[in-house]
Amino acid sequence: MAILLALVAAVGWGASDYFGGDASRRDVPVFVVVAIAELLGVLLLIPLLIARGAPPPDDPRLLWAAVSGAAVTVELSLIYRALGRGQAFITAPTGALGAAGAVAVGLIGGDPISLALSIGLLCALLGGGISAWSSPAGSGRERADLWETTVTCLAAAAAVGAALTSLHAAGRLDPLWATVIEHASTALSAGLFVVLGRRRALRDLVPERSHMPMLAVVAAVGVGGDLAYTSASRTGALSIVSAIASLYPVTTIGLGRLLQGHRPDRIQFVGIVLALGGAALLGAATG
Repeated sequence: MAILLALVAAVGWGASDYFGGDASRRDVPVFVVVAIAELLGVLLLIPLLIARGAPPPDDPRLLWAAVSGAAVTVELSLIYRALGRGQAFITAPTGALGAAGAVAVGLIGGDPISLALSIGLLCALLGGGISAWSSPAGSGRERADLWETTVTCLAAAAAVGAALTSLHAAGRLDPLWATVIEHASTALSAGLFVVLGRRRALRDLVPERSHMPMLAVVAAVGVGGDLAYTSASRTGALSIVSAIASLYPVTTIGLGRLLQGHRPDRIQFVGIVLALGGAALLGAATG
């Protein structure tokens, strides 16, 4: 059941990333997209909290969900910006490298190591680096784009690793409350970035009414992915659920290919296959 829920999380997160990136192309600032989508996610979760009628656990470890929310703000802002530029492939190295970090934390915490798991980690790391690569030949602008993409990938991957690890810790206590706190934290931190970084009046940053359905879709699939991940975390080991949930780039890349015809070049495609293969091997080895 933990593996199945982690797969559901991969579908939800991948769809959320794709539609969030699409929303950021519509003249809506990235942090505004993140803040509103996450706030809508909290509103979607409130009826579930009311129906269950249970208070949050009296355990400070639940606050790890707030840490995860802040990390998600960093990751989503970077990913949405990259997706808004048509760089759907960047989700592959981000997911693979982030999962490798989370699996490493699990191993340090006592999860067993094996040859298959070691190979999976190596594939994820190598694939992550290769799929972030673009042709070194060309103008200075192209080389600058390469470095920008690489830095974006590494920063987002670090945020993914932190988010996966923190949300797993909180999810073991209470999946629903962990998801609510994580979304609230993401909405607040993204909103803070909107206020601090604004160059125009706040009323001018509010998305048009026509953008709200897309943001609602981002919120719905994101909430579904988070609930699936935190539920999987309650019974599954960090190394298992993080590795399998990290396959979410398959969904993002697939939607980009089907709906917009995005294609990575050959080197990036090899890296994507290697990275996702490494993530899949991690899941199989730890399962």
